[in-house]
Order: sequence, then C-alpha cells, then structure tokens
Amino acid sequence: MTTFLIRRLLQAAVVLVLVSVLVYGLAWLLPGGPPAGLAQAVRRDSASDRLARALSYIGYGMPSFFAGSILILVFAVRLHWLGAEGPQSPGIAGVLTDWRDLTLPVLTLAVITVAIFTRYVRSAAIDSLGHDYVRTARAAGAGQARVLSRHVLRNSLIPVITLAGLSIPRILAGSLVVESLFNIQGMGWRLWQAALKHDFPVLLGFILVIGVGAVVGSLLADIGYAAADPRVRYGRL
Repeated sequence: MTTFLIRRLLQAAVVLVLVSVLVYGLAWLLPGGPPAGLAQAVRRDSASDRLARALSYIGYGMPSFFAGSILILVFAVRLHWLGAEGPQSPGIAGVLTDWRDLTLPVLTLAVITVAIFTRYVRSAAIDSLGHDYVRTARAAGAGQARVLSRHVLRNSLIPVITLAGLSIPRILAGSLVVESLFNIQGMGWRLWQAALKHDFPVLLGFILVIGVGAVVGSLLADIGYAAADPRVRYGRL
C-alpha cells in the first residue's frame, strides 16, 4: 500500500512539473507574455498600453474556476474542439499524449501566469528605460531592438525569475480548484483528501516535497539571476 501510494504521488508530481513547463512556455508564447510587457513599457500610456493593462488586470483578478468554466463552455461545449475533463489516463505517457484533454487545464493556469508576467515585466521595463546604461547604449549607436533585447529585457526578467522560482512549491502543492474543475486527481486533490482523512504520514510527505521544492526553486532563481543580469556573477571572492 505504501509503495503504491508513493508511486502515485511521484506520478502526480511528475505530471504537475511537466504541465507547469507547458504553462510557463505558453506564458512566453501567448500575447501578453514578457515580450508584450516590454512592448507596453515602450508605448507607455498609449491606447494599446491601456488596453493591454486592462486585459492583464482582468486576467490577474479572474478566478481560475471562472476562467476554466469559460474555456470549457467555448471550446468543449460550443465548438467541441477540446475535452471538458482533464486527462484520465493512469500513466504519465498517456496524460502527456492526450493533448485534447490537457489543453484546457494548461490554458486555465496560463491565463493567470500571462497576466502576472505582463504586469511585472512592464513595471521593471519602465524602470530600466530610465537608467543610465540605456541612455549610454543609445548614445553609443545601439539600435532600439538591441537596446531592448540585450539590456532592458534581460534586467526586466529579474522579477519574473523570482516569481517562477517561488512558484515551484505552489506547483508541487497542486491547484485544487483547477483539478476539481477538470476532474483531475492530482497533488492538490490528494493533499485535500489526506487532510480530510487525517492521514498524517501522507501530509508529512507532502510537506517534505513542498519544502524541497522551495529550496530547489530558490536555487534555480539564483542561477537565473546570473544568466539574466551580467552584474551578477557567482564565483570565488
């Protein structure tokens, strides 16, 4: 029984990590990701910036169950393009290959992620555009695209890296609302069931996994700082 439970928990954790990779990948690819946040900062207070800000506020404040319900209504009930439930396969390979059922849960989580990324990148990019190194790069003859991609965007990714690192424990803890909406027995559902049954060994196992995720997330965030910001270098003093 213990071996079976550990195997199921590990399977749910692997699926959640892979799904989170898809979510953050969509946050970069969909309109409203970090590149769009940079474009908003360049066109600050324009009509497009106001519209994008309004959409990001709506996405940030929209509850996940409401966003998921809208996606189910449009793409599953009306258009019949995607499934209304999440993947029901017991194996990891079956879950990842069932893209019709995996799409809506990933999109539901990606809506909030896109909105958060946009807001933080826009604020950081506005701050970076006023720094001396940006004016120096422009005075040296660097083009607008090079200044934005090599200087402004890299420094604007610092808050995004922080958010991504700190979100790893949340990812491992699961999303109970989204899992319940799409009928997925993931980590959040199992944690909730263990709490209802007062299954303390399972709860302790969840806490250990989440604690390890917090340490790993902080480590990855520190490594990301060095990759994004040339002023940060880790080495011997």
